[in-house]
Amino acid sequence: MIELTRFSVSIQTVQMLFRLSAVACTVACLSAAPRQAIAQSGPPPVQAAPQNPFAPPVSTKRVAISKAVFGDAGVIVNARDDGFIELAAAGPQKTIYLQLRGAAARAWIDSTQRMLKARARKADPPRTYRSEITEYGSTTTMALTRSVDAGQSQYALAFAENPQSGFTIPIEAEEADVFVAIIRKAETQSAKMLEKTDTTAARAADSARADSAAKAKKKKKPAAKRTTPPPADSAAKPKSDSTAKPKPAQPAPAQPKPAKPA
Repeated sequence: MIELTRFSVSIQTVQMLFRLSAVACTVACLSAAPRQAIAQSGPPPVQAAPQNPFAPPVSTKRVAISKAVFGDAGVIVNARDDGFIELAAAGPQKTIYLQLRGAAARAWIDSTQRMLKARARKADPPRTYRSEITEYGSTTTMALTRSVDAGQSQYALAFAENPQSGFTIPIEAEEADVFVAIIRKAETQSAKMLEKTDTTAARAADSARADSAAKAKKKKKPAAKRTTPPPADSAAKPKSDSTAKPKPAQPAPAQPKPAKPA
């Protein structure tokens, strides 16, 4: 009986191997057919990806502000010289990237600080406060929430690319204060860099105008004054009586007196 059982098991194993090999051959044939067709017809044309109109230029300068962990998420914050701050949050299964304008970041910081400083009372009903900011030109959002129940507060950071895709990380009250301080530092640094960039550009424009004005002055030479020469016949022609100086009158010659008769 033991030998028959082993023999039947070996037969089933062989059949299973045959089935797997047949499936593998079928998959290989199906995958090889499109490749062969592509090889005969040539590679498909490569379509250029559409450019992101909100992507920062290559010459943008960045300053690292913070690399920290809040709860189960790692957050990187940079300041840029174009008036934006950028933030990348890596959650347990997803990473979200945001570009925030300086003015929007300042407004978010002010509203979030008011939310964090609000006094929670035990008699108040349970409620949740939310301070949210949206990336310009997209649906990506960042929010800090505060849930109050019986005078106790719970905080969380929420990042989402759209309402269906995002993650929320619970944090402590101290972490919420630190996160807001990091965003404020990034916004302040970005404003300084933007002001410096504008000043440098204005100076460069002024110097370029001065150089162009100096070159224009060098090219412009003063026109030589042309003196009209006197006419050629003026020296030969006598002056008119009206312009000629009057000559002094000469006395008339004395006439001889007649001789007296003797």
